[in-house]
Amino acid sequence: MAISIQKISAEQALKIIQTEEGQFADVKGIDIAPAKLTKHISGFANTDGGDVQIGISEIGKNKWRKWVGFKNPEAANGHLQAFESLFPLGTDFQYEFLRCDAHVGLVLHVQINKTLGIMKASNRIPYVRRGAQSLPVDSPEALRRLEYCKGISSFEAESTNAAKEVI
Repeated sequence: MAISIQKISAEQALKIIQTEEGQFADVKGIDIAPAKLTKHISGFANTDGGDVQIGISEIGKNKWRKWVGFKNPEAANGHLQAFESLFPLGTDFQYEFLRCDAHVGLVLHVQINKTLGIMKASNRIPYVRRGAQSLPVDSPEALRRLEYCKGISSFEAESTNAAKEVI
């Protein structure tokens, strides 16, 4: 499957650079390890979905942002392989490269849909998105809450321990 390269204007690129990280959006530099990136993808997939722009670097203590994209599509292969391991057969996500004449390199835009099942990161832990962070679902209780939220299980289907007299 070929990934499209979309040409965008300088104004559109500026909006991407200035994206406010939060519940539905994140930006990452191309130097992010693909395994670390899978935590964020798991978080979006297990919560409400969202967009990740890979190729926007935060520079310095003030963390100002700069478009520093991939040299070419092949330079993103490690990141794309991480996505394929999470989303086999291209389900639950879309991606495209963005090119802007005013900036160097290609930004990889990944749109992650909310999944029906629980999506685990490469470390085999599921994550959820809360604000601008991806938090691990690292206890049986938290996993159960996630199952309820995703509709995988419900209170109505559970047995309860009660004496016959109570029922």
